[in-house]
Amino acid sequence: MKFGFFAGLAACSLGAGHSGAEEKQWFVNRNLVYERGSALSEEYLGKHAPEFSKRLESVIPWIVRIEVRHSYMKNGYSSNHGTGIILKGGRVLTAKHVLTEKAKEGKKQILLTTTDGRGFPAEIIKEGEKDWAMLQITGKESQEMAMKSPVVMGKATSKQITAFFGYPARLGLDEKGRVKSFHQGNETKGVPASKLSPLLVVATVSDPEAMKLKPLAGFPPVGGMSGGPVLNIEGKVIGVQNSVSKTTEDATGKVLSYTINATPTS
Repeated sequence: MKFGFFAGLAACSLGAGHSGAEEKQWFVNRNLVYERGSALSEEYLGKHAPEFSKRLESVIPWIVRIEVRHSYMKNGYSSNHGTGIILKGGRVLTAKHVLTEKAKEGKKQILLTTTDGRGFPAEIIKEGEKDWAMLQITGKESQEMAMKSPVVMGKATSKQITAFFGYPARLGLDEKGRVKSFHQGNETKGVPASKLSPLLVVATVSDPEAMKLKPLAGFPPVGGMSGGPVLNIEGKVIGVQNSVSKTTEDATGKVLSYTINATPTS
């Protein structure tokens, strides 16, 4: 894979952190959760679904990081952070709660950042009854760029392998596969936005109607991954992530198991 996902992390083997069989969910040291989790996901696809892995390379550039500025005050504002994907036709799919959670009525500024560091403003054009929303990138030149997206929506199939992408805790992967914090940049000062790719979690569909995913490799999603696309084996978007259900160990708080909850696109 050429996503920038830890190409040099050869020491991270498929069984890292486990002595059990491959069929088990791959949990990692929680202190290295993003780094090793995403790397394990990449290796899992490379071994078990190499054609899927290659197909995803054309999808990655259309995944965007989302910042929603809201609740403006005299000296600042609050922000929500999430993930979305530009679809064929130029519209952007994400989770509705990324746009509305804790946001007061009034002005909202939506900023999208692509994996190559380009930033675009967007506006809400439709909110679903369930936890999804559609955005439109504003500006003629930006819209023309977005129209080139090849990404389309599809249907979920039970037990089918999926790939889920997102930007956890405002983090992403640089060109060398290292986890970095995202910086919005400052156009007036000539400071560019970060060029970061999203992190990967591999799962299988356990309930296609409710869009519940059972992890195969990766790490439990956290804030910033909401709205991230879930892609089926054909590389089509079948849902957007909205929450995660975790089972933790009482004594340590360590995650023992988790389920990824998504909103179906169909």
